[in-house]
Amino acid sequence: MNKGVVLVVDDEAQIRDILGFYLKRAGYQVLAAENGAKALEVMGKVQPDLILSDLRMPEMAGDEFCRIIKGAPATRDIYFVLVSAMDGTASKIGGLNLGADDMIAKPFHAQEVMARVESAFRIIAMQKEIKRQNQKLTRFQERMNAELELAARLQIGLLPALPGAAPRFRYTHRYLPAEGIGGDIYTILPSGEGGLALMIADVSGHGVTAALISAMVKTSFESQVRLGGSPLDWAQGMNRDLARNTLAEQFATAFLARIDPVGDEMQYVAAGHDAPFRIPHGAKGGLRHPLVLSGHGFMLGLEEDLPFEAKKSPFEAGDRLVLFTDGLVEVEREDRCLLGEEGLLRLCAELPADEDEAADYLVAQAKVFNHPVPFGDDVTLVILDRIE
Repeated sequence: MNKGVVLVVDDEAQIRDILGFYLKRAGYQVLAAENGAKALEVMGKVQPDLILSDLRMPEMAGDEFCRIIKGAPATRDIYFVLVSAMDGTASKIGGLNLGADDMIAKPFHAQEVMARVESAFRIIAMQKEIKRQNQKLTRFQERMNAELELAARLQIGLLPALPGAAPRFRYTHRYLPAEGIGGDIYTILPSGEGGLALMIADVSGHGVTAALISAMVKTSFESQVRLGGSPLDWAQGMNRDLARNTLAEQFATAFLARIDPVGDEMQYVAAGHDAPFRIPHGAKGGLRHPLVLSGHGFMLGLEEDLPFEAKKSPFEAGDRLVLFTDGLVEVEREDRCLLGEEGLLRLCAELPADEDEAADYLVAQAKVFNHPVPFGDDVTLVILDRIE
């Protein structure tokens, strides 16, 4: 049984023969060369697992040979043992500084050499296994990254197309998942007589599980809207869906609303979610006074029969609605300060009229405030303007 390949490099034929005899008897394949230059020629045909090389040799000495082997990416992992007539700590340190993995002093005992070889091959076996496992892990990570990229593209596809098709409204969004794929979701649907049904939600956790539940939240919302009823009915139906189909520790915060442009009114339910801001006449831009919508309520998915509270707010022509998830305002800086609701309100007091410029401004200012700490949670920002 071939236990591995050992290259013996020594200018003395007798030493090559002695070491070759013991190594072959122990089950190793043996290659031989009289100096480093010849050894490189041998390695052009067969790459050894271990090299036993004398230090002092003509043409190419062991130190130069060692530097060449350890300096090349294709051979630097070969276990290299220098055999030197110089004994003592200083010479061993010098040899190891050259890149050698071990040193053996001359004159040597064959039993010592074989013990060192056996020990080296145990290390080589562990290194090979680590390399094999790393390659396996790399392939797994590559597959996972490819699947996550696909999932992220699919999740982006769940967001409403921009610009929106509602003739009385304009809207835009900024979606910044913390891990490429996240638990934030929002959707906007037409809702009778030119109105809109809208939802923004934030699922607990991050990554694939949160993304799957966010897709479930969107599907449940769309189903409830098709069934009719009010935002209160939608919240109750979505809560039952999530409570029945997710684990106990999984939940979602959400803001659900129906905007009626005929009645200049918005009906909504805040289910544990940060209340959006209504900016009267904010679609015109400039200095305004943003208002925080009231209500907070229970999160969705905790228990089937949780009570929710319906609210109303004016939403007139020219008004602006700013909806967001908590990842935008709950970044803790190094001085432990948060932008928070108050900070975002200050930023919303004077926004550009263009909704895309307004969204870019808010995200940029939040990043400036948080600097150098990046967003650590999923961030979703939606700006919806009612056109006059």
